[in-house]
Amino acid sequence: MEDPLSQTPEDLTGTVDERQRRLAQLAPEALSAEWLRRQLDNALIAWAAEETELDIVKDAHTDY
Repeated sequence: MEDPLSQTPEDLTGTVDERQRRLAQLAPEALSAEWLRRQLDNALIAWAAEETELDIVKDAHTDY
């Protein structure tokens, strides 16, 4: 019997919808805690970058 964790899936990339679709296709038993943590870290980094960009855009539109 093959160990499901022996072939860790590639990291999720793309839009939120693409990542969710890909994650839904993966077998839960094939997802190690390390892989899941990496995906969470990547998602949070992307989210923080988006928030920073939105803050910059918002500040650029503020009238003084």
